[in-house]
Amino acid sequence: MAKEKIKKFEAMKIEELKKELSTLRANILTMRIDIANRKTKGIHKISQTKKDIARIKTIISAKERENNE
Repeated sequence: MAKEKIKKFEAMKIEELKKELSTLRANILTMRIDIANRKTKGIHKISQTKKDIARIKTIISAKERENNE
């Protein structure tokens, strides 16, 4: 499943990746608030979202490096 996400992220442009990054960060904040208010028990979703953020950051830096060369 992670490979599918990587392929999806690699197909996106840098601008789209940055938008996705901000959306995921907002989702983490919402999830933390929901967990604190005991609305959800999906703690594992936060770690999955953090991994997606790291994947996106890695892909963005690789694409920016390619553009600079």
